[in-house]
Amino acid sequence: MPSTITTITNSIIRFTSSSQNYQQSPSEVIANLDDLLTEILICLPIKSLLKFKSVSKHWLSLISNPVFCRRLSLIRKPITGLFVDRVALKVNNPEYDFINLDSKPSSPPFRTLTFVNDSYGIQILQSCNGLLLCSGGHGNYYICNPSTNQYRLLPQPPVGGGVSRSILGVNLAFDPSKSSYYKVVYVGACDSFLDGQLHMEIYSSETGDWRLYGGTLPAPSGINFNTGVFWNGAINWESSSETSLYFDVDKEKVKEMPMPPIPDGWDRGIYQYFGESGGHLHLIDFYGASPFIVYEMRTDYSGWFVKYHVDLGGVTAAFPEMIRTYRDPQDLDYYEYSILGVVREENDDDSYMLLHLPNKVVHYDLKDNTLKEVLDVASNGSQAVDASSLQYRWFGAFQYHKSLASV
Repeated sequence: MPSTITTITNSIIRFTSSSQNYQQSPSEVIANLDDLLTEILICLPIKSLLKFKSVSKHWLSLISNPVFCRRLSLIRKPITGLFVDRVALKVNNPEYDFINLDSKPSSPPFRTLTFVNDSYGIQILQSCNGLLLCSGGHGNYYICNPSTNQYRLLPQPPVGGGVSRSILGVNLAFDPSKSSYYKVVYVGACDSFLDGQLHMEIYSSETGDWRLYGGTLPAPSGINFNTGVFWNGAINWESSSETSLYFDVDKEKVKEMPMPPIPDGWDRGIYQYFGESGGHLHLIDFYGASPFIVYEMRTDYSGWFVKYHVDLGGVTAAFPEMIRTYRDPQDLDYYEYSILGVVREENDDDSYMLLHLPNKVVHYDLKDNTLKEVLDVASNGSQAVDASSLQYRWFGAFQYHKSLASV
């Protein structure tokens, strides 16, 4: 860090010497120095900016400025890694493995979340543009930024008359390119739940309060409110039926979202992945072991289109241990794998999929179908008792983006 600070300082000195030739006033020089320093800082990685906050109160003020943070969020940065929850390993005090996806080696930011003493432990529910939505004991919910180690305990949602305490889902919406504030949406069951009526509360970090969303709302059957994904300014939910819902966060309106057509012979949709990456919403079907389709939703919600066809034939040739030879090749679980993420890069030719196979995680190139092992799970200290079992699932994989966002 000292060498970087020296470089920045020298640049400012050269600029100061040059500006004096134009006989600028002291206030103009200071203003221009701040402009120059901001332009330099905006190009630095988040890790450096976090360190530079301690250089001086003035640098802290510049880096913490909401305008600076918003400009920084407009610069696309690749995903740093994934926090992955090991399935059924621990109910309380969950531990997370870290899959590093950065070009540089990086140590895990944490193994367990210990920002507050909670006897049940802190569990990640969702990641959203650098922030984590977490839950603890006694119905507590937290917003955490693992980059800055800041957290906020949310007030508990109020429960009015006619509303049960059954929680169907809690989801986070945060778009730092638009605002430094975030919203949390709580979906619960009403006493009239059997009639398809739901209850929604919305928390705003700007006001620090929960408020009721316009009464109850009807919901089609089969919607999974527990795995909402923030994309396109909305919280989106997948469904096993032909129609699902999304919640437009800015307009605060619930609208219908179509699901891909269900094939003949199936009574419901079956999906093995639902997630966002690089401004794209993806859904992956599961009507056969392989091949399968990666769908992408159109931004106007007019429907899904086929983005990728994936054939695992090359994967099974390289890793035959993923074949359940005792199963019928037509069985859905003939191949033993789970999809942890579809990662869209700025150059789409570099986009890839993360596949979890028995005791390893591999990088699958979506263009040329090449493979690269990124994590040996067995050597990571999390090998399952049954060496053929899978430790991770997509709903327990959470993106990690380094961020300066305040909670």
